[in-house]
Amino acid sequence: MARYKLICSYDGYNYMGFQIQNALPTIELEIMKAFKALCKEDVKIYPSGRTDRYVHAVGQVFHVDLTACIPAEGVKRGLNSFLPKDIYIQQCEMVDDAFHARFSAKQKEYRYYINTKEYNPLTLRYMPYIPNLDIEAMKQGVEYLLGEHDFKGFASASIDKRKSTVKIIYEIKVIKKENHIEFHFIGNGFLKYQIRRMMGILVEIGKHHFKPEKVLEILESKNPCDSKYILEGCGLYLYKVTY
Repeated sequence: MARYKLICSYDGYNYMGFQIQNALPTIELEIMKAFKALCKEDVKIYPSGRTDRYVHAVGQVFHVDLTACIPAEGVKRGLNSFLPKDIYIQQCEMVDDAFHARFSAKQKEYRYYINTKEYNPLTLRYMPYIPNLDIEAMKQGVEYLLGEHDFKGFASASIDKRKSTVKIIYEIKVIKKENHIEFHFIGNGFLKYQIRRMMGILVEIGKHHFKPEKVLEILESKNPCDSKYILEGCGLYLYKVTY
């Protein structure tokens, strides 16, 4: 057996997320079909994490074990020849058996983009349109998210209760561009819907519906019902996984 580490990017708008869901269109299903065509065998994919419906990726990482030892560049070229045009393998390399795309990860970076300038139908699949936001107020709310916290209040109510909801956010950047705002989140990991729920509250703060201290209230309450303002998946990007 040979283990391969692969980095891929994808436009998630036409998919139901990364994780395979029977015959529904997912990123994982398309990659598995490409491996089947290339290697003539069924493979199991181990991703760094599973992105949700409409969520995009700049640097998603996964690993696979193949019975045949194929040159890494051949795997990359072969997969890309079978994959649809909205999924692309950027890098492929052989790694030792100790590497695991999920459990070996040290930190992840996600980015969220909001169009604040003027409605644009050409960018609607990649950043939601939300004008008139108070960015300084949102930056104040961001300060409460930094560090180690129990983020249960910002997670999906359906997450496995056996798993810890304590995560560390090392850095959050709020960058105002000419036509949009970028939010960069770097942490040791993120819960299901965590970033979209945090962004939902930050947007509500930016609209002056809540004060920045609302973030602290949700961290203390640990109640997902308090963070029901979930932003669209199309503005979220898995940007980078660090090992």
